Amino acid sequence: MVGEASTCQEALEVLARTEAEVVVLDISLPDGTGIELCRRVKERYPHLKLLALSMHEDLEYVRGFLQAGGQGYVSKAAVDHELLDAVTALARGERYLNPSLAMRLAMAMVREEAAEEPLSPREEEVLRLLAQGLSHKEVAERLAISEKTVATYRERGMGKLGLKSRSDLLRYAVRRGWL
Repeated sequence: MVGEASTCQEALEVLARTEAEVVVLDISLPDGTGIELCRRVKERYPHLKLLALSMHEDLEYVRGFLQAGGQGYVSKAAVDHELLDAVTALARGERYLNPSLAMRLAMAMVREEAAEEPLSPREEEVLRLLAQGLSHKEVAERLAISEKTVATYRERGMGKLGLKSRSDLLRYAVRRGWL
């Protein structure tokens, strides 16, 4: 162990003055999330291997951390018997998910893919742009279609995906790597 920090800012300061190979991050920090910190660390130190150690077993946290550039995720409930294995795996250049999380993640992905009706290319394009924060008017201008047509593609696409709100769309976009 080369350092310890209890906030995102402290973690960045410790990393600036040490030569770590594997970094263990908590998902819940007082000044931000481990997911945000993971993104920031990967931007500054792309060579570092990042492992989440978290009490959160919700798959949204797991997906978010991995999509932010993390290479592993261990539940605090499994820390006694898995932390060393996880750190060792990351140091070897491998990824690590504790088995129960890996199985839950795989099953969720299978269920999601089976439940989804394919989007048309235009529905996907409209949803991607909306997920990026563009307004209906901005999407309409960019695609040279009317705002009413944007709304139609949005409703049709979100209906196919079973999404009810903009926050559902954002979570979907993150899972799909659109953002």
